[in-house]
Amino acid sequence: MNANTVRKWVFAMGMAVVSAVVPVGCDSGTGDSSELDNYFQNHPSVSDPRNGGSGVVTITPDSAVVNTVGGRAVFAFNGGTAPYTWDVADSSKGTISGSGAQGVYTATVVGENDVIAYDGSGHAAIAKITGSSGSSSGGVLGISASPSSLASYGSMAVIKATGGVAPYSWAVADGLKGGFVGPDTTGSSVVYSRNAAGDNAVTVTDSTGVRASVVIVQP
Repeated sequence: MNANTVRKWVFAMGMAVVSAVVPVGCDSGTGDSSELDNYFQNHPSVSDPRNGGSGVVTITPDSAVVNTVGGRAVFAFNGGTAPYTWDVADSSKGTISGSGAQGVYTATVVGENDVIAYDGSGHAAIAKITGSSGSSSGGVLGISASPSSLASYGSMAVIKATGGVAPYSWAVADGLKGGFVGPDTTGSSVVYSRNAAGDNAVTVTDSTGVRASVVIVQP
């Protein structure tokens, strides 16, 4: 084997090693990857965390299940520097309204979507929305809060009704201690925001007059 042959062989082996080590692509496991690809292509100033573009910011929770049209989920943006921006990968499936480090997602179509949030430096994080269509009407009316304890002013929780017969109506026991975010209080879920200390209660009433309540702990 002459010197030229040896050099060609060494070069080929080196390229093979590089190909094996360097990843060709990255899949975040969130939502529709094509929608996310389009989003970051249209927002070149925002880092794509699927490619290791950030790592300094996160969204909690990193996923949420929204099974009804009009259903909501609350997210918190952690790290980074203000101002914060909230967006969705597919605006035909849902919208998000951001209030500083908190964002409220509302589903317009039940299905997979992605919530994207980024700070003033363009550091971004992604949270996954999942859901399967199916009526929540019928059966025993139930109510749940997530989270069920709010420790500070402006903290929010998603209150969900299950069972019963839509449409629903919602009420708080003490409006001075907390209230609902947004004007729509007829769907199967609402977003409750804490205003002052002291436990509060949220009550849902279905179209047949059946009621269910949950206590929000507010130390």
